[in-house]
Amino acid sequence: MSEYFSNEYHYPVLVGVGTTPAYKGKIKMATAIFESDNSESSIQTVRSTMSVSLDDSGNPVVNFATNRGKGSGSQSIPVDEFREAVGALQELAERGFERDEVQPSVADTIRSTASCEDGMVSFRTRSGKGSKPARISADSFAEVVSLLASTIDAVEAAGHSLAPTEPASAESDD
Repeated sequence: MSEYFSNEYHYPVLVGVGTTPAYKGKIKMATAIFESDNSESSIQTVRSTMSVSLDDSGNPVVNFATNRGKGSGSQSIPVDEFREAVGALQELAERGFERDEVQPSVADTIRSTASCEDGMVSFRTRSGKGSKPARISADSFAEVVSLLASTIDAVEAAGHSLAPTEPASAESDD
């Protein structure tokens, strides 16, 4: 079995396609080859990356990126949903991005984020940066929900015992 090192200093040679290296060894030192100075506009990026192809199931999809670099990725939209997707973006462009003062309820957040894929149920109880989904095996999902349901009265009682019954007074008795 050959080792993948570039010289006597043991700089790793990353072997793979795209940005996913196949080399799985201890990296002792790494140096970026290209600086990440990307001055390409979003319009230029979309124009240079947009393509229509078939996905793994043989369905036509449009793929494009809006920017390059870490923290961004290619978007893939089924061709038959592309008109509606662009319409939603057009609405945002015309209407703007007014922040709703009303935050969705936890129940609404669960309903809008719930999914079941590969035998795992996933949902979020809050949205925003840093929120992580809950993941439960689909086989035990009903049992977990039943357990949570059995604790409703106890949780509400505990919450009421912690919360003040009257608003805290700004004045003190001193």
